[in-house]
Amino acid sequence: MAQVIQTVAVSAAGSVLAVGLWQGWGTLAVLKRATIAYLGFFILGALLLLLMRSGALEAHEREGKN
Repeated sequence: MAQVIQTVAVSAAGSVLAVGLWQGWGTLAVLKRATIAYLGFFILGALLLLLMRSGALEAHEREGKN
């Protein structure tokens, strides 16, 4: 799952990079936006992964108590 998050984050940064260069934005602006896109998707994905794992652990603990 962590590899999926990494792949999505890199894809988002690559997309921003490609579109930015195609649109003719400045190099520094494109790099800033690509960095923000990468970090944003990576952090959101990591938070979702933590929520999924904590939910899975809670369900497992409930099954063990019954």
